[in-house]
Amino acid sequence: MTDSTSRARTAGAYLLGTWVLSAAVHVYLISPASVLPRIADGLGVPETTAIWLVSAVLVAWAATNFGVGVIIDRVGDVATISAGGVAVVGAAGVGWAFAARGLFWPLIGTRVFAGIAIGAVWIASTTLVGRLFPIERRGTALGVFTTSAPAGFAVGQVTGPWIAATAGWSAVLAVGGVLSAVAVVIFAIAHFVVGGSAVNSEEATTDSESANSTSPSVRQGFSTVLRNRTVVVGAVVAFAAYSLYLFLNSWLPTYLLEEFALSPGTSGLLAAVFPAMGVVSRAGGGIISDRLFDHRRLPVLKWSFVIATPVMVLIMVSRSVPVLLGLLILGGLVIQLTFGVVYSYVQEAVELTNEGTALSILGSTGIAGAFSAPVIAGTLIDLTGAYTAAFLYAIAVAIVGGVLVFFVADE
Repeated sequence: MTDSTSRARTAGAYLLGTWVLSAAVHVYLISPASVLPRIADGLGVPETTAIWLVSAVLVAWAATNFGVGVIIDRVGDVATISAGGVAVVGAAGVGWAFAARGLFWPLIGTRVFAGIAIGAVWIASTTLVGRLFPIERRGTALGVFTTSAPAGFAVGQVTGPWIAATAGWSAVLAVGGVLSAVAVVIFAIAHFVVGGSAVNSEEATTDSESANSTSPSVRQGFSTVLRNRTVVVGAVVAFAAYSLYLFLNSWLPTYLLEEFALSPGTSGLLAAVFPAMGVVSRAGGGIISDRLFDHRRLPVLKWSFVIATPVMVLIMVSRSVPVLLGLLILGGLVIQLTFGVVYSYVQEAVELTNEGTALSILGSTGIAGAFSAPVIAGTLIDLTGAYTAAFLYAIAVAIVGGVLVFFVADE
């Protein structure tokens, strides 16, 4: 077997292993949103408080990603991914026990712990995949990897109502942990059976390079990365895109129940359409960038916001279920085009030894948008008694993202 064939086999194995694990932890993340009214009743809290079962995961992810990036740069991505997956499994089991006893705040604590682990899995996985694939295929590979999140979200949205109906609402909080346990085993197989020495050799080279510049990297890494204009633009773009994505993912099931009088099962199925489109668009964004725009990332980011902004306006005013379904399909496609591409956009703008730090900054700001959007939306819904103000907030965020990529970003 030639070196190029062996490397391609190794890269493919790790892409599969990280994809499966990432999809599983995203099932864990989003599952409460699929049956939010039932969980709120079971725990004795308002829906706008229960949404913290989703937002707490994202808050922890955003707050700790800076440190995770430094750890990845020093310790290695494979070990970080493995430890993160095991931590999610443990948090899900303990959280299910707390949920079954109606203990809301201890349950939130387990979700915070899991959020740190999920952030580690995500950032370490993007670092690993981006490192193993050559630049001519990197955008495509990262696009494929990022499809794991919408796949996990779609599974969580669709299965949540069914699991709650058959096993009780508290079981919804455990299913992501069960899937994550299976995924950890699959990742271990990818590492020990297929990847093994090849990626260890790659990590050793990276670690050696890092060791040669450890002192300046530790002292100056963050300041160097934060002075990079591409990193800053990418971070704000990620904030905007993730805000739109999680706003819809978190509130769509409840919005459909209350505004369109749909059943929980139908609402969950319809809501799942939006993240499911990412399975196509996230990989498609990378392919378009690599092949149509000759590895240029910015055109994909621009067109995403050009289309996403009016789509959000139309979703807000639509009162027809078939029209809304079409808009969710289109919105799911264009909003998620950015997700794989923005990681390539940032990763390619920094030195190898700063990739983990740069991607952790990107991840932190993106997830800051993800956790803040559902909470801000919930607050606006409480204050106004309607969803209009929440949609207007999302539209304003989309406009900011569009202005940034057109007038500030460097080609």
